[in-house]
Amino acid sequence: MSGLFMTPDELTELTGFKQTKGHIRWLDRNRWRYVLSRSQQPRVARAYFLDRMGLPQGKAGSSDQANHAAFLQEPDFSALDRL
Repeated sequence: MSGLFMTPDELTELTGFKQTKGHIRWLDRNRWRYVLSRSQQPRVARAYFLDRMGLPQGKAGSSDQANHAAFLQEPDFSALDRL
């Protein structure tokens, strides 16, 4: 995956439709933001896709890496013993 916008193949995988009309209908029904190109093809920003899917955008700075590492750590279950 690279580039500013999702490819037509990626839109097909996301929506389950092969034709542009199906992509647009799915995007509208699921309230996804998109723009239409001059050829009336839907364009979904890759950053928007990653955000909607809950994935990191790959521009991990040191703070993003620290947050990700903290997320992967196991919770402190000893706090439950204090109840």
